[in-house]
Amino acid sequence: MMDRILRSWDLLQQSFAVLFSDMEMLWLPVYSALASGAASLLLLSGGALIFANQLFVPTFGGLRPRAGVHMTQGMWAWTFLFYVVNFFVVVFFNVALVSVAGDRLTGGRATVNDGLRIAWQRKWKILQWALLAATVGMVLRGLEDKSKFLGRIAAGIFGTAWSLACYLVVPVLAAEGLGPAEALARSAELFTRAWGEQLSGGFSFGLIFTLLGLPALMPLFLGWNAGPGARLGGIVVMVVYLLLLSVVSSAAKGVFIAALYHYAVTKQATGGFSLDDLSGAWQPKTPYLV
Repeated sequence: MMDRILRSWDLLQQSFAVLFSDMEMLWLPVYSALASGAASLLLLSGGALIFANQLFVPTFGGLRPRAGVHMTQGMWAWTFLFYVVNFFVVVFFNVALVSVAGDRLTGGRATVNDGLRIAWQRKWKILQWALLAATVGMVLRGLEDKSKFLGRIAAGIFGTAWSLACYLVVPVLAAEGLGPAEALARSAELFTRAWGEQLSGGFSFGLIFTLLGLPALMPLFLGWNAGPGARLGGIVVMVVYLLLLSVVSSAAKGVFIAALYHYAVTKQATGGFSLDDLSGAWQPKTPYLV
């Protein structure tokens, strides 16, 4: 575990070094969050209006949620649309981020506008990928709903395999502009060629950012018993800190994925990343000795 934390911190520091050499990249996760939030609010509000009769019961005091709501075909279709739109928004801005990061890693001077231009050129490919990813997401959700136990196991196994296979899809879309099936196949090929088939995680950015998020509890803890004003201030500081951390983590992950893609294609490290760290980012599973 400690080795995994140290490796993760090493990779994260290298990602930060690239990111902080061009702070403009931090705007792309902000744009992504704003666009995704606006789209989600619009779709959720629209869904609540369209399916109000199935979701709510009118009472003298207004509307209350209906108990035992079952998903109709229309609700499933709206959920699918919600997935597609959000996947499109997130992947669009990730393609822009990885494009800029990839250029910066090789000594270029790409700007955020350059990344957005490339993402716009790939918009139909990104939409096709969003349709595929949303379909897989719906299938996984259906598997979980079909069976509480076996469905979750199957969804977990398939979900893990899917996540590894499409790990490099975003840089493939950004750099090679392939269609969804070709991008998935190319991502899986690069991943397998670089790190093998039987893998265990060699890093965990999620764990590192969880640890980095713990200081956000400090102002809340200090202000909780100091009166309403201090409590509100603690909440505001906590929220702002977590939002900033989320932006930085998204941008750092984009830089890291761009570096992984460059390594998978060329077998070379770039942008200050260590060749040993990139080659060991994913590690082969160690068989149990009998």
